[in-house]
Amino acid sequence: MSFSDEPRTGTSSKVGCFLLGLMGCAVVVVLFVGAAMGDCAPSAHGMGCENDGLIRFLMFPGSLILLIAIGIFAARRVTKDRD
Repeated sequence: MSFSDEPRTGTSSKVGCFLLGLMGCAVVVVLFVGAAMGDCAPSAHGMGCENDGLIRFLMFPGSLILLIAIGIFAARRVTKDRD
């Protein structure tokens, strides 16, 4: 079986996918630093930190899971057959 008759993936598609991955990694790193450093400062009456664990989860592992899903979608889009 030969794939020589298949159309080649364009360079711009590959570069765009790579740049999307780099931007996604930068966002995850920034959110990771925010999740690692961010302490919730309670208000004067002691409220305001009820959802701190959820917010930290959404900042790092949640964004990483989202980046992986976007990467899978982008890889499928770049490598799909062009009819």
